[in-house]
Amino acid sequence: MKRDNTSTIPAVDLSVHHQPGDISDRFALGITKLLRWCADTFFAKRYGHRAIVLETVAAVPSMVGATLTHLRCLRKLEADRGWIRTLMEEAENERMHLMTFVAIAKPTLLERWLILLVQWLFYIGFFVLYLFSARTAHRLVGYFEEEAVVSYTHYLNEIDAGRSPNVAAPAIALQYWGLPGNATLRDVVLVVRADEAHHRDVNHSFAAQLGDHIGHSAINPGLNSDLAPYPWHASTDEIEKPAIAPYRQTADFDENTLPAALKRRHNTASGVWGVVRVKQGQLKLTFLEPHSEQVLDASHPGYLAPQQAHFVEPLGKVSVCVEFYHSDPRVA
Repeated sequence: MKRDNTSTIPAVDLSVHHQPGDISDRFALGITKLLRWCADTFFAKRYGHRAIVLETVAAVPSMVGATLTHLRCLRKLEADRGWIRTLMEEAENERMHLMTFVAIAKPTLLERWLILLVQWLFYIGFFVLYLFSARTAHRLVGYFEEEAVVSYTHYLNEIDAGRSPNVAAPAIALQYWGLPGNATLRDVVLVVRADEAHHRDVNHSFAAQLGDHIGHSAINPGLNSDLAPYPWHASTDEIEKPAIAPYRQTADFDENTLPAALKRRHNTASGVWGVVRVKQGQLKLTFLEPHSEQVLDASHPGYLAPQQAHFVEPLGKVSVCVEFYHSDPRVA
């Protein structure tokens, strides 16, 4: 049985793939393809059991990244730009994926031994990789998450075709994702896939930032359910000019070149603040959680919190750009 409130199911862009640009990216993609082949060979279409083993590994990179980022910030006496919290929340989210699938597909004794072996080998290997190249490590995770989205899409196809039973969602999933009481395994896979798509986007973005170039948009077009969006937004009587410089700024858009993705529901990425700066004309900014609207102009920019769901609509002729920050631009 499908859930009644299908409007709350997160949407996922299945076409996202980062094209490797250098040897670091190609190395990360090669490792990903090798591990994907191993998983396909061992698990075939036992997607529930595949999820249990792989989710025990999936929570490792973010914990390693958070630990080493924390230590680096302590050594250098510098701020973390929100990375530590983002990575810790990602690790927690992956752990909840594991606990959910353990309640659905009980792991065998062989799989439990495999978990012990793979987790320790991967932890040590990823720890060393992160020490030598954090950029490659985050790119690797981005590719891992691309494959996770593919795997969960295949899982959905198996459920829809009746080859995998669409059992009731376990209680832990109902509580964690706020699913309705009649939610099923299909609903769980949908929200888990959306989580993985979000992790994909965040890690590709981190890799791009570490490489001193932005190869992935700082706006995540998915509806991310793993981290709750901040409910606040700026009022028009707050500070108009940011106190810090943006790390990235888009080109100027007019009413004709404004990307379609900005005109439909999307979220700012985790750990990223945005400022919608209108240079000419007016733009309506609509926040969705909770619902509110602002009309922006040259004197009144719009402020976006991390993972805040919103969309924009030009009101006639307009010139606008979007700035991205690693911390709240209104705080000096």
